[in-house]
Amino acid sequence: MSAFACITMKATLNLILASTFMGVFYEATFCQNIPSGFTLINRPYTFPGNASGCEHTEWRKRPPTDATIATYRNHKCMTEKGFEEEFTCKDHHLLLKSAKYTDQGPYEFICNGVKTSVQLDVLYALNVSVEETDSITLNCYAHNTKDVTWLHNNKRVLHYKLDGSVNPGKGYEGRASLEKNGFKTGDFSLTIPNVSKADAGIYRCFVDDETAKGNPHAYLLHVNEKRSSPGDQTHPNCNEATLVIYKTSTIVLGLILGLIVVSAIYWITIKLHNRQSTPVTATLQKSEENTTENKCLLMSDICTTSSANERQPVQESDATENKHSNTKPIF
Repeated sequence: MSAFACITMKATLNLILASTFMGVFYEATFCQNIPSGFTLINRPYTFPGNASGCEHTEWRKRPPTDATIATYRNHKCMTEKGFEEEFTCKDHHLLLKSAKYTDQGPYEFICNGVKTSVQLDVLYALNVSVEETDSITLNCYAHNTKDVTWLHNNKRVLHYKLDGSVNPGKGYEGRASLEKNGFKTGDFSLTIPNVSKADAGIYRCFVDDETAKGNPHAYLLHVNEKRSSPGDQTHPNCNEATLVIYKTSTIVLGLILGLIVVSAIYWITIKLHNRQSTPVTATLQKSEENTTENKCLLMSDICTTSSANERQPVQESDATENKHSNTKPIF
């Protein structure tokens, strides 16, 4: 928004004419286009008036306060009572330490009786973040307006008129764009593609020759460095040493995991093999025991038979002897 400060000066000019003297009194009014100042809420703000070349300086706040904030005389700055906590002098300028919403409004800088006005705007800006090379859209809406203006800090991004003409600011030619049919829909959102670090800062949306604010009005844009994936070696911010370490660690970890998997499979195979071979071994052992037992039984039969056979001659001998004993001798 622009504030117009008018400096009224009275001068008396005596013109000496060829035949008569004539005093001419005239009043001239000179107007200056003073850019408005702005700051974010809870941020400091330095007023533009420089007191270094002034014999007597005053900084005043206009209505509703209408009071002197500080004076500068004989190279010494004095803050008036009641303003010490909020204001101070720094490098021949008036400094607002931490802006509050109620600090916005008109101010005056008076140097040797000459007044310069400035309109301070205290912004509540929405914080938005974007990565480099990405696109960002800042929303702004207005109703029944004849034009819209986007500012980046104090520079124009573009000016869009009702007749369809678009006037971009320096550095934004072919970059910044607005929503189509904005005057029908009331949507004047700003889109900036391929964002760079230089695009960071405060953006403000104005309508009607910067006399009114769009809604939302202000943004604080943060531009972060582009994040790169571990395998993206083409990115300028990639650290080659980090990539080598990452790849080496990945390979080693893969080998370890592969070894663990192979060992697990081998162990499971051995375990299953042992479980399957145990019943067979037990069967074989039992079969061997049965064979041995059968052999023993067979040997027992053989031994029994042999004993019986051995005893048979003895029994025959006994019978023979008995027979001989029954025979009577012949004399």
